[in-house]
Amino acid sequence: MTAPLAGPASRKERLALVGLALFVSAGHIAHLPAWLSGLALLLFIWQGWAHWQGRPSPPGWLRGGATLGVFACVFFGIGQLTGQTAGVALLALMTTLKLSELQRQRDAEIVLLLCCFVLATEFLFSQSLAMALYLVVGLLAIITVFVYVHTLAGPGRLRHAIGEATTLTVLAIPLAGLCFVLFPRLPGPLWHLGGGEDSAAVTGLSDRMSPGAISQLARSQRVALRARFDGPAPPPRARYWRGPVLWDFADNTWYNRADGPDLASANVMAQGPTQSVTITLEARDQPWLIALDTPLSADRDYRLGAGATLIADTPINERIRYRTRSALQRRLDPDLSRAARARALALPPAGNPRTRALARRLAVDTDSHGALADRAMKWLAAHDFVYTLRPPETSPRNAVDDFLFRTRAGFCEHYAGAMVYLMRAAGVPARVVTGYLGAEPALYGDYWIVRDANAHAWAEIWQPGTGWVRVDPTRAVAPARIDHLPENGRDSVDAGGNTRANGPLTGLFYRGRMAWDGMNAAWNQWFLAYGPTLQKGLMQRLGLNSQGAGVVVLTLAGVGLLALASLFMLWRMRPARTHDPVLRAWHGVERRMARTGRPRARHEPASQWAARLAPTMPRNGPELIALAADYEALRYDPRTGAAERRNFQRKARRFRRRRL
Repeated sequence: MTAPLAGPASRKERLALVGLALFVSAGHIAHLPAWLSGLALLLFIWQGWAHWQGRPSPPGWLRGGATLGVFACVFFGIGQLTGQTAGVALLALMTTLKLSELQRQRDAEIVLLLCCFVLATEFLFSQSLAMALYLVVGLLAIITVFVYVHTLAGPGRLRHAIGEATTLTVLAIPLAGLCFVLFPRLPGPLWHLGGGEDSAAVTGLSDRMSPGAISQLARSQRVALRARFDGPAPPPRARYWRGPVLWDFADNTWYNRADGPDLASANVMAQGPTQSVTITLEARDQPWLIALDTPLSADRDYRLGAGATLIADTPINERIRYRTRSALQRRLDPDLSRAARARALALPPAGNPRTRALARRLAVDTDSHGALADRAMKWLAAHDFVYTLRPPETSPRNAVDDFLFRTRAGFCEHYAGAMVYLMRAAGVPARVVTGYLGAEPALYGDYWIVRDANAHAWAEIWQPGTGWVRVDPTRAVAPARIDHLPENGRDSVDAGGNTRANGPLTGLFYRGRMAWDGMNAAWNQWFLAYGPTLQKGLMQRLGLNSQGAGVVVLTLAGVGLLALASLFMLWRMRPARTHDPVLRAWHGVERRMARTGRPRARHEPASQWAARLAPTMPRNGPELIALAADYEALRYDPRTGAAERRNFQRKARRFRRRRL
């Protein structure tokens, strides 16, 4: 039924190619500038209309002008013609222009190959489960259209193409699985791919905190990390996840000064049992390895910063998996260096006079830094502060004064920043810690989810002999945010910190969302995270201690299985052996004639074939005609008996032995 097309593609085939190119390019809409996506859509509409109307290909000068126009649009829209986004934009737009040249079969095949490239570039931007499913559908569509344009027109053509594409894809799965197991992906990217979904397209925690920074992040339900605890999970109020620590303050922003003095790594001493956690961290193009507070170590290259933050050697621009060990009870820097003390007390020389005066009043008759922090917490609790994601704006000149004495409404970053400022003004070393607070257990899987909505900021003060101690001023204002953290997505905390339950439809949506997250977690753990380390573990579970020997053994076993499967398929595809002695005898006659260069065509009746060959066989032609007549009589005349069948077999054997 299949044959290569010699002439130009039909209208149906052209429209199928246009639809295919549109489908495989649709995934790039979110990655390209909106106006470039709109331009591509207009080009697709133009191509579809032209092929629907049967319009001829535009002249060469018009196609050349359109090509130059596409290059100009990409250059002026993106600013360059090289790089990830510009390259993908050019590839997608040039594919649409190629659709105007569908004049020969070769043009259709080029479009199919371009569609393969366009589809593959989707993985440059995202490697999520949803994208993988989209690519599988796209691959099936490409193979289907490939079979369709190489199939002769007739009834059931599309159904045949879909069936063939499905069969070819299923047959390729064992080989793809074998290659996946034996040749895992490299542990890091070959080059930095910026701008993708799995890189810096969505900003996470930053090394700068201005009013509103974390509240903006907390409006997102995007997953920040997934965690698997060894043993029971810590209690809700201990689920602090440590991120960047901010030491410096200027212009209402907490940050880390690039030219600041280098501080020694934090000295963390566990004061009780430790908690091991396996973390799958989403890519945010930042170097911090988020860990349960307070981290002691990790199983990948890192350094422990002065703020007890795990810092990777390079920015994390792809999803990674690592194992950490943390101390829930610890002493952190009981001896503070002179440089760290100076940095933890630094404030601008002027500004926020009312806050400075409040700090002096609170410091009167206090015998410890902890007592001063308790007084500040009680002051916050007694003055009707409001916890909200949408605080009113504060004065840029004296923002802390404005927050503490006028607006009295803010999110965690407002309270943490104000507390640190207040403590420093009273002579207590303090710093801002950012990270996440809380986690929700997955409904389908043994892991916990931390979302951007869990983003949080708190304060740490230094006490002599004890070291850095967590002080979370949010507890004084919205204790429900800390003490009654919801453990599933069906409950949420409102702007005032109160827990509210949602309805049954929302609960159903939550279950669906958690089921999808469970599938994503499995995809991340067993597919995206599969590398040399997991391969080594697989080899050990199979009893192959040497990774190299294991690869060899599995390769040989896989090749052997594929060879057996191929032999089985060939055996299934062999011509069926006939059990009719008359038909078997006649096939022997046909094979004998085929060896002399006189085969019978598949559509040719036996009598016509014999009549055609008889003039070329003066001695044996009449005998062949008689054999053909006897064969047709025995096959189609029900009155023939066993004697006639045996007689025909003897004649056929004699004919095969003759010299032709």
